[in-house]
Amino acid sequence: MKQLLFEQIDVGSEIPSLKQKVDLTQLIRYSAATWNFFLLHLEKEFAQKQGFKDANIHAPFYGAFLARMMTQWIGDPGRLRRLGYRVTVMGFPGDTLVAKGKVIKKYQERGENLVDCEIWVENQDGVKVAPASATVSLSSKKSSILISKILNDG
Repeated sequence: MKQLLFEQIDVGSEIPSLKQKVDLTQLIRYSAATWNFFLLHLEKEFAQKQGFKDANIHAPFYGAFLARMMTQWIGDPGRLRRLGYRVTVMGFPGDTLVAKGKVIKKYQERGENLVDCEIWVENQDGVKVAPASATVSLSSKKSSILISKILNDG
């Protein structure tokens, strides 16, 4: 995984987006992985009896999707320190989700290079369905050079 360095980003930098069309098979797999077999997420007929048009995308699915976007962006050894989100619009099989974001703050604290980000998930209509925020910790050029030197000098 490509390493993102603290010096490579600026406030206002966009995070590369991540796009995914959600289908019922993914929801079934997610249910199995999380041991959440509530029928609202699996069966259209059950969901319709509850007043929804179809099975619902699990709320934590959005968090996992956002975490994947962030960790793909920062690479290794970057660390996702904090992720907070809330789902404000229901999602259903057939929806296309797009995770997006931008850097809003860059700072150093307790020896860490931290970056705060405003992130979110939009649906295929461009509606923000899961507003979120995240903080990541990144290496700097100095620390990368030092690690490389230690590894190469052995």
